[in-house]
Amino acid sequence: MNSSDFELETNLRYESKFRINDHQYFTIKNGLYPYVKMDTFTQIAPNNRYHVRSLYFDTSDYHIYFEKIGGNSDRSKFRIRTYSDVIADRPDIRVEMKLRRADLTKKYGAYIGIEDCQHFLKTRHWLNGEHPVLMEFERQVLLRDLKPKLLVEYSREGYDAVDGEDIRITFDHQVSSAPSQSLFPNTVFWHRHYEQGIVLEIKHKGNLPSWLIRVVKENGLRLVANSKFALGIESSQPDILMPAWSDR
Repeated sequence: MNSSDFELETNLRYESKFRINDHQYFTIKNGLYPYVKMDTFTQIAPNNRYHVRSLYFDTSDYHIYFEKIGGNSDRSKFRIRTYSDVIADRPDIRVEMKLRRADLTKKYGAYIGIEDCQHFLKTRHWLNGEHPVLMEFERQVLLRDLKPKLLVEYSREGYDAVDGEDIRITFDHQVSSAPSQSLFPNTVFWHRHYEQGIVLEIKHKGNLPSWLIRVVKENGLRLVANSKFALGIESSQPDILMPAWSDR
């Protein structure tokens, strides 16, 4: 995939992920309080947490997953995301391709309606696919024979720096996943990734400011590999790690 072919709605950035407990969550929020503000979605959401649901695509032999856990520095993810779990609400849906190049990530996205989403999941073609991101997403799905494999959802709090620095901080609660071929399945059996864990993500373009470095150090945070996609595959598809035909 040649990223120079479409530069719409992109964001080149670093991403740092930490797994924290409830005590660290409240301590970190207190430390961040003077420097951040809730984003618009968090402000208007019930209990200041908004719903995120993503349907991830992969090959039949989970090539994208194995690229991730193998540490491939040049890889991509393909997903369809919404911010509701109720199809009757006719929520906005976002088609996303997330590219990783060494330590940097770049995300491409385009919005679609529920009819276009349902049509694509049935036919692998968009009803109206003139947007370059939709065109490339469809091309990759057909070229790699990608299919919807995994549903991931969680409640998110999002914060932005008050001084205008390009820094975004999120807390993701109750991260769960399930095998699925649909963004809105009739029946789903969720697997909780970690019962009492919260995922803290820091997204930034430049160096971290001193106040944020101080909060990270004071709370003893350590970077972890915390791909929701990879963890979801491992929790919902255990045969990938221990195939049924292998000696146990």
